[in-house]
Amino acid sequence: MVVAFPEAGRVLDGVSLQVHAGETVALVGASGCGKTTLARCLLGLQPVHSGQIHIGGINLARANHRDMKRVRRCMQAVFQDPGASLNERMRVGEIVGEPLRVLRGVSGSGLRTAVAGFLEAVGLDAADADSFPHRFSGGQKQRIAIARALSVEPDVLVCDEPTSALDVSVQARVLNLLSDLQQDRGMAMLMVTHDLAVAACTCDRIAVLQDGQVVEDRPTRALLDAPMHAASTALVNASS
Repeated sequence: MVVAFPEAGRVLDGVSLQVHAGETVALVGASGCGKTTLARCLLGLQPVHSGQIHIGGINLARANHRDMKRVRRCMQAVFQDPGASLNERMRVGEIVGEPLRVLRGVSGSGLRTAVAGFLEAVGLDAADADSFPHRFSGGQKQRIAIARALSVEPDVLVCDEPTSALDVSVQARVLNLLSDLQQDRGMAMLMVTHDLAVAACTCDRIAVLQDGQVVEDRPTRALLDAPMHAASTALVNASS
C-alpha cells in the first residue's frame, strides 16, 4: 500500500500488515511514522494511491459507496479523544444507537433494548442513554465511544490511541475493558499506540512502523525481549 501527500511525499510505502480474527495487533512507532494515516486508510477515511486493503472480501482501496456501507457493518473505530468523537448535542442513546439504526435498520423498542445492552456491556447504566455526553468523565465518554463501536458487532475494531487522552488511573480500566470485550466477541483488533506498555498488556503481536514501512512484525513477548530492528530496539529502550 502506498499513500502520498503533495507536501510530504510518500507517507506510507509498501506497508503489509495482517490482523486475524480474535487477534489484537499493536501498531507502534515514533511520532510522524504514519500510524494514524495507516489507521485512517484501514477505515476508508484516507484514499490510497496503490495497493489493496481487504476486509470481508472487499478491497477498500477500490470500494464504492455500497461496498463501504457493508464495510462499516464489520469494521468500527475508537478514536483518541472521546470528547471530540461524541456529538455533544445528541443523547447517549442516540449516539450508541445511530450505527444500529443506519447500518442494521434497527428501530423502536428493539433499538432501545440493544442500546441498553451495549451500555451495560461497557460498565455503564441503561439509564445513561437519556443523558448528554457533557455529564460524563473522560473515561466514561470513552466507554460510550466503545459501546457505539460495538453496537453493530464488528469483526474488526481499530483503536487509535484510545487511552492517551485519559488520566493514568483510567487508562488501565479502559484497556482491560477493550481486551475483555475483544476476547468475548472474537474480534480482530488493531491498537495504534506510541506506548509499548499498552502493547505489552493487550496485544498478541507488535508491528513496528518506521518511515511509512513495517520494519518488524512479531509476537509481543518475542519482540519486547529481543527486538531485531533498530527502530524496535529504540522503542524498547525508551520504554524501559
